Amino acid sequence: MGRPLYVIGIEGEARPEIETYDHGWSRLGAIGNALDLLKKAECEDVCIIGPVKRPDFSKLKLDWTGTKLLPRVLNAARKGDDALLSFFVRWMEEQGFAVVGAEDVLGDLVAPEGAVGTISPGETALKDIELGKQVVHALDNLDVGQGAIACDGLVLAVEAAEGTDEMLRRTGELPITVRGTPENRRGVLVKLPKPSQDRRVDLPMMGTKTVELAAASGLAGIAIEAGGAIVFDRSEVARLADEVGMFVYAFPKTSVGQPE
Repeated sequence: MGRPLYVIGIEGEARPEIETYDHGWSRLGAIGNALDLLKKAECEDVCIIGPVKRPDFSKLKLDWTGTKLLPRVLNAARKGDDALLSFFVRWMEEQGFAVVGAEDVLGDLVAPEGAVGTISPGETALKDIELGKQVVHALDNLDVGQGAIACDGLVLAVEAAEGTDEMLRRTGELPITVRGTPENRRGVLVKLPKPSQDRRVDLPMMGTKTVELAAASGLAGIAIEAGGAIVFDRSEVARLADEVGMFVYAFPKTSVGQPE
């Protein structure tokens, strides 16, 4: 973006590498402190990025602003993660900040259409991709997750509160009669934004760890939505995927149809 950068790290969540930038630290319940840091740094735009574990709200150490907001936060949290994130977006806007999406800040990391490495999905994998897309779209109103794993027309897993990594691990524990193996790869991890979510927050992300876990689970590949996912360290993702014989593929953003 060509603009000064200021980073607020959530204690216990953000990596220490943020200290190479102009930065501040705040605990999860200290909303007023985070707001003061943003104002002191004269920030105008805010980008919310990176995973944060859902907290035990009864154990949060709240500051005064956090205490005042707690009833509204709890009400949103009961409706799901999308509702909770949307609440914080609205609240930040009420404080005078413009909330921008990760793709606006990290545009060079947004996945373009096509294969990331040299391997592309075959006909069976393309059908599994369509099925995975259907699952994510169908569960949108339930605010469940952004990912699903399909193999030969069978849904093996749906991402829920545990996240993508744990979903991949439990897929690797399924009987090999329904999933692939490193010697005979089958199945696809499909990740895309939910239709109703605010795409400025919680855009799907993947990196080398995603490839490693998918490879260990015997999957044939990973599919993400072009323009709808962040790929960290793309060149290394491509190298690793090629090395293990998997595809990483960004499918075009299209309407969801019925798998053949």
